[in-house]
Parts: sequence; C-alpha cells; structure tokens
Amino acid sequence: MGRFILLVGLLLSGCQGYHSASSASIPTNNLFDYQLQNPAGKTVSLPEAAQQLADADVIIVGELHGHQGIHRFQADLLAQLLSQPRPLALAMEQFSRDNQDAVNRYLAGKMGEDAFIKESNAWPSYRSDYRALVTLAKEADIEVIAANSPRHIVRCIAQEGVDYLQRLPANERGWVAKQLTLTDDAYKARFMANRHHGQAPSEQQFAAQTTWDDTMAESITQYLQLHPKHSVLLTVGRFHIAEGLGTVQRLQQRNPKLKIALIYPVTTDEAVPDAPLWALQVASLPTTRLEGEPLPAFSLGEPACVPVGD
Repeated sequence: MGRFILLVGLLLSGCQGYHSASSASIPTNNLFDYQLQNPAGKTVSLPEAAQQLADADVIIVGELHGHQGIHRFQADLLAQLLSQPRPLALAMEQFSRDNQDAVNRYLAGKMGEDAFIKESNAWPSYRSDYRALVTLAKEADIEVIAANSPRHIVRCIAQEGVDYLQRLPANERGWVAKQLTLTDDAYKARFMANRHHGQAPSEQQFAAQTTWDDTMAESITQYLQLHPKHSVLLTVGRFHIAEGLGTVQRLQQRNPKLKIALIYPVTTDEAVPDAPLWALQVASLPTTRLEGEPLPAFSLGEPACVPVGD
C-alpha cells in the first residue's frame, strides 16, 4: 500500500504542477502535455475535474492510440480518482474477456510482467501506453475489467457476418455481448460514412465494429450491477465515443439511469467538442506522410477467419 501512495503522490504532484503553470494553451511541440476543459469550456485542474466527476457512474476517456499526452492524462486521472472516497474499477478496451483470468492473476501477483503480456495478449504498445494504468490498479488493489471482445471473433464477424456467433461454443459465445445493436442509428451512419482507400465499409464490418461497442457496454453494465456503489473508468479509442455515440449509446440502452461523463481528446488543429463532452486538448502528432510520399499498401491487416472447430 505504501508503494501505491508513493505512485499516486508522484503522479498528482506532477500533474498539479503542470496545470498551475498553464491555463491558456499547451505547448504545440510537447507531446506529453495536456489541458482539460469541462463541458462549460473552463480549463480545470485534475483535483477540480475529479470533484466535478464525483457523481459519474462511468467516466470514459477517449484516446488517440499511442499519443503520449493522452496516455499520461489517463494515468494522472486514474491516480486522482483513486484518491476520492468512491470505489473505482478500471475498464479497458485493450484487453478482451477471454483474457480476464490472466489480468486477474497478474493483479494478484501470480505472474510477472512478461508472462502477463503474453498470456493476456496485451497490445504491442502495452509497456509505453498502458503499463502505468495497470500498475496503478495493481498497487491500489482495484479490479481491471477486460471489457472487449476477442479480436479473432470480431475478425470473423467482419468476414462472415453475425451468423458466425451461432457456431461458437457456449463459453466462447460468452466473450461477446448477448445483444448486438445492428439498427440504422446515428453511429452506424457515422461509421458507414468513413472511407479507407476509397472503400466504403460493409454491413459485416459494421457488425464487427458494434461488437466491440456492445461488448464493452455490456461488460461495464454487468460489473455495475454487481457493484452498484462503484464507478468505472473506461479507456477506449475516441471514435467509440465521438458525438456521444457508439459505446455510450450502448451503455445508455442497457441502463438509461447511468450518469456517464465523456472526455474526448482533440489536437491543437481540431475543434473542441460540444457539451456535454469534456475536451482534452493535446499537441498534434507529427505528420505521417509528406506530399508526394506513397501511401502504405492497402491491406485488411488480418488473416482469414479460421472456421470454428479447425
């Protein structure tokens, strides 16, 4: 417990020093800094934010995967929330339900980090992006919810459609939400409007997308049913919460009474989101491709779906 208090103290002293020194704009060349604005457009410190978020049942921090400032903020916010009286759990898009046991065993000190990364199928960027979050949770002895559905199942839904789920063994079917939201809602319209190399998404690809959202929403809803006094902090890609859609809608469908707070990251060249979203302002990432440089080769990036039973 002493090590946890030290970790929280170090994180909070660092973030408070930053916020007291900056109230207008973040340095555009510093990818580690951030500035938080509440829905009223007021720049707030983390202690102020934690106080304003005290009655939220679910706090969702969207992210640009790999952005150092956003990942620093996630750890700073978790440390601040852990100093509040309300019990807390951490839910993560970055781990899937089939690996919950590996997450639990690591938190209980039953395996080292190398084994944990392998057995939990952790994202390749775990050590740089998510180690601080999980370490804080481990030291504070709070639960980490492996909220997502397994990638191999989502991949098969994208290739074969939702009927694929009917062929799964019962235990594997439980790794995906019981109910998928496949209606023509605003989230689907937003997803289908995206183009990758000029190609529009298919119905099956949307089914795969909402599999993530519905599964994360169900994971959090089920946890709060068992732990009604807790709040949950969820880390997830920002597309899943943009405009209050995606995972947020799926949560509200399952429990309309939940109080949900959304923290949406924007870079210095992007517009601040409208209320009720909070704005997490961060520096723009380096330019990925200069004019005239070739696009990367187009690939779905995933192997073919392996039939059930093979």
